[in-house]
Amino acid sequence: MAKITHKGSWIQISSLKKEDKKNYLISLSMFMLGALFWGIHLTTVDGIFGPAIEESSTSLFYTILRILIVLCWAIGALYIIKFLKTQDELMHRYFYYVGSWGGIGFLVFGMFISIIDAYISITFGFYSYFLAYALGTLIGSYMFDKKYLRDEE
Repeated sequence: MAKITHKGSWIQISSLKKEDKKNYLISLSMFMLGALFWGIHLTTVDGIFGPAIEESSTSLFYTILRILIVLCWAIGALYIIKFLKTQDELMHRYFYYVGSWGGIGFLVFGMFISIIDAYISITFGFYSYFLAYALGTLIGSYMFDKKYLRDEE
């Protein structure tokens, strides 16, 4: 079974069986490739760094790019499901716990961002709310480590 390391923020890949390692790495690679395409897509929308950079957001290039985002993330989701099917209850609990805390981070920090948005001249967009989700997952992974993994003496 997978070993959770770095205070709950990472899975030690060398601890995985060959098939699990393949499924996990393909999933991770597909999510990262989709995220790269997503970053290019985000140049066509307003965000924390200002207005959209690209004006031709409906061109063939961006249409293909958006199809690739969906395709990469769908493949990534299929492989993470295959990975999770072979894992134990602790790994399932880890995924649920960290994902839930990401949602809490999105709500709490996202709410704070939306409140202060009314009082300052910065417009927050997708990036800000994603960072709120990421902060929530970091807090959740640390709390999971503290509650389930750390040997308290």
